[in-house]
Amino acid sequence: MIALSRRRPLSINIFAAAFLAAALLAFLRAMLNLPEQQFYLQQLIPAVTWSRDTTIIWQSAWLSIALIPIAMVWVAAIRFARWMVTLMALPKALGLVQVAITNIATFTVLDPLVTSSALLSLFAVATLFTPASHRWFRDKGGDDPAVFE
Repeated sequence: MIALSRRRPLSINIFAAAFLAAALLAFLRAMLNLPEQQFYLQQLIPAVTWSRDTTIIWQSAWLSIALIPIAMVWVAAIRFARWMVTLMALPKALGLVQVAITNIATFTVLDPLVTSSALLSLFAVATLFTPASHRWFRDKGGDDPAVFE
């Protein structure tokens, strides 16, 4: 673990903020549309009886899961996390393109919260491939003199 007093590159801070904001937007959208989210989850996982409470618990769990890559990158500079987040973002990018093409063809509007969340997470992933981020992962933050006082 890298000392919390150690200065992080701007790109790593932007990643953490953008990824957290994307997760919060997805959570907010689900909370604002609980009946719709409940119906979607019932279609996705029919073996579970989706009540309002189980839907909220499910969404809260996903919000908590989103914090794991942030900790892996911001706190520990784990190289694997960069690729894990990238692989997780690929289906989101492909889905966003597919939905955009479909909606343009039918003249419908994309959900602003879903679109913002997807774009923020893709932007967050892109910040992990800047030169400053490369140095962060390579050096794992270096030694913090405050640790040896």
